[in-house]
Amino acid sequence: MRSDVLGLGLLALGAVLCGAGLPGAAAVSEARAEPAQVTVSAAQATGATAQVTGATAQAAVSGPTCKLKGTAPVNKGVRLHDAPSGGRTIANFTGALVPMTLSAIPADPASGRARLSTSDGSPTLRIDGYIAPTDIAVFTTRDIPVISGHIWISSAQKVKIVAATGDSLRAELSISGSEGQTARASAPCDAFALQRGAPMKMEVPGSARGYLMKTSTIELFDRPNGDVIFTLKMLEGTAQLFWSTEAKAGFVHLMSRGDLTVDAWGRLKDLEPLKKGELMDQYIPPTTAVAGAQLALDKAPPIVKATRSIPIRARRDEKERPVGEIEAGAEIYLLETVAGWTNVLPKALGMTPPDEGGFWIPAAETPK
Repeated sequence: MRSDVLGLGLLALGAVLCGAGLPGAAAVSEARAEPAQVTVSAAQATGATAQVTGATAQAAVSGPTCKLKGTAPVNKGVRLHDAPSGGRTIANFTGALVPMTLSAIPADPASGRARLSTSDGSPTLRIDGYIAPTDIAVFTTRDIPVISGHIWISSAQKVKIVAATGDSLRAELSISGSEGQTARASAPCDAFALQRGAPMKMEVPGSARGYLMKTSTIELFDRPNGDVIFTLKMLEGTAQLFWSTEAKAGFVHLMSRGDLTVDAWGRLKDLEPLKKGELMDQYIPPTTAVAGAQLALDKAPPIVKATRSIPIRARRDEKERPVGEIEAGAEIYLLETVAGWTNVLPKALGMTPPDEGGFWIPAAETPK
């Protein structure tokens, strides 16, 4: 058996990635600008949008009920460790799909590791370890309010987790087509997942009229002649498309749904109305398709199904603490057997052990 391909003869196929677009918006330039944080006053942030308080800073990790699940690719080369800090590498991700459960998220996700199990409930070869939360993609499962009643981070959007409390997370969205602008919102943990859902399309009435921003910046209000609640700063040469069925006192009631969902008012003088009946087609971004990894061995190893749970160790030593288990019903590849221990791989091949380690089970417990 060859062992010079990824240490275990593993060859990961490349991913087929499709870009995501803004529903109901004009094409967005890929140019980038320096970040500009959306400023929201304390009075404007209500309910789920409240600022992270001192209680967040005091919480070591999110609570036991805060678990994010999903099956998704993890970037090739990302490592899973056996300790919250320091420790050793127990698995390397290949870029293929991996079932996952993320928990024990640190209060400051940028400064610590969260707990990750490579299982989301279905039988699999599960490795339990720790990973930087920023290495795992997180998506919204529903609309999350940024400005209550007016601005939301839409469902099925990729976000960055910036804070965690016992039962909620604070997420940051990089607004597509903007000058590096971000929007933040807090929500219960079940508003997030590790797998992207299907984007929702906003139904536009037949009587609606389209409006484009005249310039790259537009102020949004809570009501006609009301307070500014949000300022959208797009890149030069791009424009956000809105639609409306209502105008009052020089203001237009604007609606849109992209990575942000908007229900607010804008000044008519800041907008360019489209001809009546003319609305740009709303665009639902395609989902990402990822090819599974494939073994590249002189002789393909056998695949077997476990009939009971079998603990996995990183080294061939009974004194080693298990780093996971083959769950009952999981399918695995059987590799070499050495000194009473058998090395295995998950059938999905979303991860491999480090060169100096393995996924070892006692040879006597190897499924037939």
